[in-house]
Amino acid sequence: MIRRVGVVLALLTLAAACGDGQSDSATSAPSQPWVEEDLTFTFGGDELFGVLTLPSGPGPHPAIVIVRGSGQDGASSRYYADHARAWAVDGYAALRYDPPGVGRSTGTSGYQTLQTRVDEVMAAVGSLQSRSDIASDRVGLWGESQGGWVIAMAAADYPEEIAFLISVSGSGVSVAEQQVYNIEAESRAAGLSEQDIAKAILFGRLLIDWQVIDPMYREANEEAARDLGSGPWDSFAALVYEPGDMTAAENLQAGIAVLTSVQDEPWAEFLRLRELYIPALESIPPGQAALIKALTGPDLVRDPSDAMTRVLCPVLAFFGEDDVVQPTERSAALYAQYLTEAGNQDFEIVVIPGVGHSIDLSTAGYASAMSDWLGGLFAE
Repeated sequence: MIRRVGVVLALLTLAAACGDGQSDSATSAPSQPWVEEDLTFTFGGDELFGVLTLPSGPGPHPAIVIVRGSGQDGASSRYYADHARAWAVDGYAALRYDPPGVGRSTGTSGYQTLQTRVDEVMAAVGSLQSRSDIASDRVGLWGESQGGWVIAMAAADYPEEIAFLISVSGSGVSVAEQQVYNIEAESRAAGLSEQDIAKAILFGRLLIDWQVIDPMYREANEEAARDLGSGPWDSFAALVYEPGDMTAAENLQAGIAVLTSVQDEPWAEFLRLRELYIPALESIPPGQAALIKALTGPDLVRDPSDAMTRVLCPVLAFFGEDDVVQPTERSAALYAQYLTEAGNQDFEIVVIPGVGHSIDLSTAGYASAMSDWLGGLFAE
């Protein structure tokens, strides 16, 4: 029987820190309640390498697939290894793996659509379900940050395959809304003036509209540009909204030039132009500029409700109250709203005070709340 816990919205107290402190060794030892083995599975013609952590006792075990955020962390991540070993103590197996083209996985690293990531995760799930030491009907997903969108989509599209979800610092809003929130929140936290914050938000929204087929912020951006007066946003807005006869490749190069011209402005710090956007844009082959836009645009405006309102499996979601990457108050409320609309009666939402986007096993209350939830998940 799956435990029905109902709806809980909690603020954890900071009474005690919960740490893992286990060895980073990838082998078993008498003092370790787990064993680890290398595992490979096929996805899209690539061989993806992973490490499977298993409880030392007999199976079949329930299992968790670790779903990374937007970074390239994989099998060698200490953060993921610590989680896997903590779950082994709770009786769960866990798979962490290298994404394509990273570590010991074959293929090419780079941008993946959210749907491609879902397909990759389901290949990992299938590899576990084929094993006799894994309970095939008790495989769930743990996802952090961007991984929160991915695991919700997987659970919605494959309800018979995904037994439960654990989301950490996921977002209840679209990628576009989350990016605009992040730019404003970090700019305010850094003490920028209201005018500089307005410039940063304007450019952030222009960047989004530049990447989508149907611009979503044009009216707001034109009003903001009028309020700010003449500036580099004018030339960028022209590329976004009135490109004329420019080819996609020409528009791309002109946009890179504008972004390069403002990358060192104080207000542009949290646009991450120098370290993120410009290198990514410069890596796009001219002939693929239109294709990249067609691939990335839909993910920016994808409404999380499309998936969340179809998630029926048990869900545990953690948020940091002081997160400046995604809007915790709104995201937590939307998680509760969407899961309720789905008819899901088995979810728990935990907001941790005094914590930002990064939540780990040393975060007060996180490890114990997760362990308790997992311990009761399949209680007979």
